[in-house]
Amino acid sequence: TRKVSCVDSPRVSDDYVSEMAKRFGEESNAYRVRVLGEFPQRDDDTAIPLELVESAQRRDVIITDQEPMIWGLDVSRFGSDRSALAKRRGRELVAIQTWQGLDLMQLTGAVVAEYESLQPRNQPVQINVDSIGLGGGVCDRLRELGLPAVGINSSESPSSKQTYINLRAELWFKVKAWLEARDCALPKDDDLMAELVSAKYKFFDLPTWQTRSASHLPLTQSLCLAAKAKQPTGKSRSGEG
Repeated sequence: TRKVSCVDSPRVSDDYVSEMAKRFGEESNAYRVRVLGEFPQRDDDTAIPLELVESAQRRDVIITDQEPMIWGLDVSRFGSDRSALAKRRGRELVAIQTWQGLDLMQLTGAVVAEYESLQPRNQPVQINVDSIGLGGGVCDRLRELGLPAVGINSSESPSSKQTYINLRAELWFKVKAWLEARDCALPKDDDLMAELVSAKYKFFDLPTWQTRSASHLPLTQSLCLAAKAKQPTGKSRSGEG
């Protein structure tokens, strides 16, 4: 198999290589895949192996309009970072959309415009928003505008406290289990693939699992939110009644 490193390619800018190194780290699987053109290392502490991601990106699944659409929205925390919106219907992640450089109200407007552009049968029945920090304000505003937004605080306690350090780690491993079932589909998105294989895990306090990564992973976080099962609405951004 012929491989081409971005470092040696005249078609790839030095800024791109520097950005990937800064975002993921030169020792990460994401850097190996996206920049060096290498296969990711099969480290024992890799949360999601490449093979699961590639298999899901090649797979076709049958979905119907009767299956509910659920969105997951991860709000960027830094000016150069991206906000990501994942759209899932049943066992298929239909698409991931990203925005960069938008303030909170502009992002809210973009999500509302996306929602209102769809036929009712294609609109999400729930929009899971990471409500930590800036995301809380976006979630509240979406609800004020009549969208079915639900705040998900990924730093909160997981449902299985003896297994995961927080809800974020639990969502990561639920996505892994979703992929391991081999009956779901992901879009062919290189950035999503790079993020999914970049995170590692460790024992925080035996036998509690904690995921860790070198940077914010907006595409993967939005996927984790979209993969979360539908829950009753009518809650504040903190998830309290």
